[in-house]
Amino acid sequence: MSSIGIVTHQLAHTHHNHIDPKQIWMFPLQFLSIWWIWTLHTLFANRFDTDSRYHRISSLAIMFLMITMTAFLGSDLFENYGLFIGFYAVIQIIIAGLYINSTKALNESKEYASKCGIIIIIGTIIIGASFLFPDPYREITLVLGIFFEMIAFILVSKNKNVPPVHKEHLVERIGLLSIILLGESIISLTTALRDINWDALSVIAAVTGFIMIGLIWWIYYDSFHVMERLKAMKNGFTLIYSHFFLAMGFVILANVIRHAILNDLNQNDFRVLAIVGMCFFYVGKQTIYFKFLPPFRKPIVINTLICVFITVGSTFLPKIEYALIGVTIGMLYYTIGNFKFTLTKDVSRFLD
Repeated sequence: MSSIGIVTHQLAHTHHNHIDPKQIWMFPLQFLSIWWIWTLHTLFANRFDTDSRYHRISSLAIMFLMITMTAFLGSDLFENYGLFIGFYAVIQIIIAGLYINSTKALNESKEYASKCGIIIIIGTIIIGASFLFPDPYREITLVLGIFFEMIAFILVSKNKNVPPVHKEHLVERIGLLSIILLGESIISLTTALRDINWDALSVIAAVTGFIMIGLIWWIYYDSFHVMERLKAMKNGFTLIYSHFFLAMGFVILANVIRHAILNDLNQNDFRVLAIVGMCFFYVGKQTIYFKFLPPFRKPIVINTLICVFITVGSTFLPKIEYALIGVTIGMLYYTIGNFKFTLTKDVSRFLD
């Protein structure tokens, strides 16, 4: 998870109270790349994991390569792009090998596993070809290769013979990733407390940031068990893909808290981070419930619109510490509104 830590802190550094446009472009690019590797392995483990020696060795190899690839992430990515893409392609080929090798022990799912392996190989060719293009076309090609795999996985999973995902395992894996990202939020908060000249505003920002993280943790995991029982969720892609935005929201909000404590970011950049981070959180948190639990839809929309309005309005306060308080109040309302208006709805007929 060292790669997650490096990517998480991509938005932590400022230049003359601004976030460099290069950082803004590199953050989602690197986050998408790391998240997709995690997703591919999670999807394989959910349907085809037999705990074989081949799988164990492959998983260890992936972990080793991911740790090594961490050296090429961060601000030096563009200078080390060839090495990064080389390691990335090897990891993808190993995962493709896991899918193809699993066909030996499968009957009805053999064709599906084989197609998944082929999709990853084709995607790897597209991703590897990005090295041939100049900046920024190489990064665009990398993203296109990942998008190809994401869409192709959905298409081949629509076949009736495809086994449904193991819901409990999938939700558990996603919850684990969320815990790691929330942990990075705490790390971001604590590292910001070092060598700081404390005053009333910085103390308020630190306390407010901790409250926000606590509210996120509370509301996210309080309804977490419901996802394991969603009757209509068969392939899990809505859950997985929506959580990409949730994960991005976690990371962005962690940096929002950090910058509010350090007071090292101008108002406009802070406003963009806060609004985007909150919107990503709301979209990622609620998409799965909105799709599969119709009684939740109306309160979800109303609750979200009110919270976004509070967030946007708060970012126009004169100091970013005040803005953080306003954003946290929006999160507090979201938590209370969710308990009072959303979770009180009867959705038993939509659950296993």
